[in-house]
Amino acid sequence: MIERLQRIATILVRFRLPVFVLAGFSFAIIVLSLLDNPWLDGDSLLMPAILGLCWALMLYSTGELFQNVPGKAAAEDVFRQQAAVRVRRILLWILGILTTISALALLLLSYQLLRIWL
Repeated sequence: MIERLQRIATILVRFRLPVFVLAGFSFAIIVLSLLDNPWLDGDSLLMPAILGLCWALMLYSTGELFQNVPGKAAAEDVFRQQAAVRVRRILLWILGILTTISALALLLLSYQLLRIWL
């Protein structure tokens, strides 16, 4: 699983600038909506802006977190190096499971919010 997330992360790193633009644009819309800016009529764009910011943060964190996944420990390595690699891989497995659960929850949240918004 963490190898798949690493492949996804290598693809997401290429799209870092569009993710930052999406996050910045979404954050600007959220701030303008909350400050009752005359440029925006009401808070009709608030839900899509929140979703855009959440997805941008999810994509950025996935890209940064799983970019450098260590390979499996070789048998000829010192015990200390093997233990360090195993601990790091276990932590990345736990974070991978949490990332997958978060992505599924965000997908469900996106469906619910867009259903209400439309």
